[in-house]
Amino acid sequence: MENNSFDINVQLNIETLQSGELTHTKISEPGKFTQIGNSIYLRFNESLENNDKASILVKITEKGEIHVKRVAKSTNLASLLYFTHQEHNTGHLETEYGVLPLDTYTKDSKVEIVSNPLSGKINIDYDLIYDNNVIGNYKFRLIFGA
Repeated sequence: MENNSFDINVQLNIETLQSGELTHTKISEPGKFTQIGNSIYLRFNESLENNDKASILVKITEKGEIHVKRVAKSTNLASLLYFTHQEHNTGHLETEYGVLPLDTYTKDSKVEIVSNPLSGKINIDYDLIYDNNVIGNYKFRLIFGA
């Protein structure tokens, strides 16, 4: 089994449209690219207020599915969302009050990775769905390089 790990720089831009309000989140952090077998893992942190951070893990499976896990211990929030091109998936949000099921509908997804020099792009356009209602439209744009 192959296990290659490299230091990378990550740029993540997320555009969110919820209740008619458009917001932008930008993250620029060092991270780690790891390949285990045919799966790829990107790990990095998101800086939060009060010197806190959330850890983010993006996994790309050999079938092209994308899993995004975000854990913010300081706010007791953890989410795990799954993305498959033009399909519905079930994920969840863990809060101190319990687990909320969250669904995603991936309108578009694209992964491009180049090995020399190591760099890549992950684009996901998706709807976030709770209780059969779309609660937000998202554009996830991650760019990384060694």
